Amino acid sequence: MANEAAIMAKGGDQVAIKPEILSLRTQLVSQGHTRILLAESDNCTFRIHSYGPQSGENGLHAHTDEDHIFVVLEGEAQFYDLDGALPVLKKHQALMLPKGCFYSFSNDTDGPLIMLRFGAMEKNWKGDRLDPQGRPILGRGKAPGSKPTILIENAFFE
Repeated sequence: MANEAAIMAKGGDQVAIKPEILSLRTQLVSQGHTRILLAESDNCTFRIHSYGPQSGENGLHAHTDEDHIFVVLEGEAQFYDLDGALPVLKKHQALMLPKGCFYSFSNDTDGPLIMLRFGAMEKNWKGDRLDPQGRPILGRGKAPGSKPTILIENAFFE
């Protein structure tokens, strides 16, 4: 259980879980990206991502056992699917990606891109990522040509 502050409910075996308040603050980057886990449970994850200018997701891929949603908090995200470019996602817009949906994205601007990522999966999920030919694909920080992350000192999205 992600929240250890559970208490026994009155009169039975049920457990009441306490809510958790989260901060959406994250450090800005001038290159690369950060991916901060804000919360998780057995069946979901909630992260905040920061992308530097002219960066983004690695090659076109699909998650085999996870639905997820990206929400743009700052900047613009150019998403792609198997048919090419989708309309640019702007501040306060979101994109739903059901498991098996191929996508990639980029930050083609000279400013930061800050997104929330909510992922929902079945218990015991593997986290597999496949390219359109069905081959496993590495995470963006491990993919060939990935640039190292450079944090901007004292600069945050808040």
